[in-house]
Amino acid sequence: MNVYDLNCLKFLSNEPSSEDEFNDWCQQSDVAEFLTSDINDEYVILYASMPHVFIHAVFLPEKNAIKDNFNNLLNWSGNPFSSWGVSCSSEDISIESPMSNLGCKELASGEQILFARSFQSIGNDETYYELNQKISHSLDLHYVPEKKSWCKLDSHGEINEVIKILKVPNARKNDEGTIICAKREIIGEYAGIEGMKLFRMFDFTRYKTGDFNGWGSNREHIDFNTTGIFGTINIVNGVGSYSRGFHISDISVSKKKLIANIWGHSDDEVEKEYCSYVAQDWKNSEIKEVSCNPIHLANYFTESNLPFEITPVFFKPEVLLKYKADRDRFTLNSRSIYCRGAWELKTFDVNTAGQVHTYLIYLSHLPYEEQLHWKQYNEAPKAPISTRAMENDIKGEWSSEYDALLSLKAKLAELDSKGSLWWKLRDKNAPDKVNYPYTSSRDEWAEEILNLDQLLVEGLEEKWLRKKAKALKLKPDARLRALKLLEVILVGVEFEEEHAREIMSPFHIVHNARSILKGHTLGTEAEDLRKVAITEYGSYKNHYEKICTDCDESLEIIANALSEIE
Repeated sequence: MNVYDLNCLKFLSNEPSSEDEFNDWCQQSDVAEFLTSDINDEYVILYASMPHVFIHAVFLPEKNAIKDNFNNLLNWSGNPFSSWGVSCSSEDISIESPMSNLGCKELASGEQILFARSFQSIGNDETYYELNQKISHSLDLHYVPEKKSWCKLDSHGEINEVIKILKVPNARKNDEGTIICAKREIIGEYAGIEGMKLFRMFDFTRYKTGDFNGWGSNREHIDFNTTGIFGTINIVNGVGSYSRGFHISDISVSKKKLIANIWGHSDDEVEKEYCSYVAQDWKNSEIKEVSCNPIHLANYFTESNLPFEITPVFFKPEVLLKYKADRDRFTLNSRSIYCRGAWELKTFDVNTAGQVHTYLIYLSHLPYEEQLHWKQYNEAPKAPISTRAMENDIKGEWSSEYDALLSLKAKLAELDSKGSLWWKLRDKNAPDKVNYPYTSSRDEWAEEILNLDQLLVEGLEEKWLRKKAKALKLKPDARLRALKLLEVILVGVEFEEEHAREIMSPFHIVHNARSILKGHTLGTEAEDLRKVAITEYGSYKNHYEKICTDCDESLEIIANALSEIE
């Protein structure tokens, strides 16, 4: 089933308008074809409740899914509303399984996949669905309400909708149907581990709505004659038809493959591709193209002519823009990149020529598609690796370099941890969003100015500052906002007015730059600011670094001053 193409389901559910089409529809020649086609699609139906259509899937142990049991299995009687319950007699009480009363003993040892429930609270008894927790936990599935799906993260950190709830409107009626479908490959992992087959009960009942007075006794019986599908179609000419049966499917992923995947020896892993990069081969004193495949690299303790694992590779700074553009999926730290639930680039840095650099061994840890992303920005080195990288990565020492942005973030983190009253961390993810602009892109620069303002300036507690200014008998103008209130308070704790203005100046610069670059349509002010950044500082990164340095220095003074009056 294509999860976004519901036409096939609508055809099963919608009554044809003409008499000839209705008679053809009642033959139900499409049922077996639909079930067979659906089970081989990316998504398979676990539950369908629509006019004229009912499907309900459970897992059945392989030992019970044998031909000798088929006649008994045809006596199924179940739906997702079966649930765990309490069974009580005059002498005993026990917990009863949802599969214990499905019409035959062979189904009793199966596993229900979905549970339909409702809660008759005030004004709300709408049906909702739960997934068997044993399945959801073992497959690491989580319900995401906005997607109406149970999801997991794939190898690229993307949200993978595994089991999805769909609502299907009915063209000729006011009601709507419910479809719940699952990715065959992923629920097949559970079936493979547990030794289960997918057992889908079905009931297709077709008649003219509003013109049905019973089936009568003259019925034609047709047995299904399709592999894996068992049951009977009953046709009453001129009235309608009904079919009832089950579909057994082996969707399991083999245990051998699952074990190989978990232990990292799957076919995909064995055949993993690796990119080659122009790199600075320190060991052999040459710049050349080298594969990041670990078998083509060596460590310090191995005697060989192979390049070191920590052979540096250099890239245009644009390589990082991808990770800044999707903050939900990627976390870009000062020296590492993390893709949620998927991969990590352990370290990178930026040299004096503005090039991003990392090492071959860490590139080899990335998925091949991610390696290709980096490859398109690969270039020969224009300067050595950064001093910080040399000290941290090569010499194993603490870096002696001052990093203004890291220092600023550390001071803000300390304020937050100590429960500062005058500054609050509004968003726990805000610090991770603030990074240097590494490229010549004005948009990147403007975005990072915005991120810095949201972290630093928007964190000021205006209500507390106003209250404190009044407590100090400073009589602040009611129109003053947080930045000016903070300046007034500094004067109130015996800073000279000019000094207080100088201390607050970096904060004003950030806030004004944000207004100019992101607050409205770019104009002459934005162009003037851009020219200043380039002509006076040489690059957006240098300009941004200067702002962070000034803010860092001012923040330390402000924090010390306010700590005495908090």
